[in-house]
Amino acid sequence: MWRSSQTMCGMFSTRCTEDEFLLQQIGKMNRGNPEGKVAIYDARPYVNALANRVNKGGYENTKDYYTNCEIEFCNIGNIHAVSQAISKVYDLGFKKDVYQGNEVYFSKLESTGWL
Repeated sequence: MWRSSQTMCGMFSTRCTEDEFLLQQIGKMNRGNPEGKVAIYDARPYVNALANRVNKGGYENTKDYYTNCEIEFCNIGNIHAVSQAISKVYDLGFKKDVYQGNEVYFSKLESTGWL
């Protein structure tokens, strides 16, 4: 598993050949993956990634340049909401009355918004 920041391809699909090369090398490192495929998980919704092209952002062009990669957008709309939800899950683990049975626990877990 690798973590990276957003690509800076922008509206004119600027390329970063070093980044493309790095992902090719990462794909080759897995002996159980003879095609050298790499899965890219972008936490944003596709529409947000597309809109970020206006600000020199965007996402990897897997058709033309990142040919050994497949990209999947995870549709997480607001990272601040994710942070708040995980904090609520964390707090839930410290409540003494939370383990009153699976139904109660799962109801409280669902109310955190994490799932």
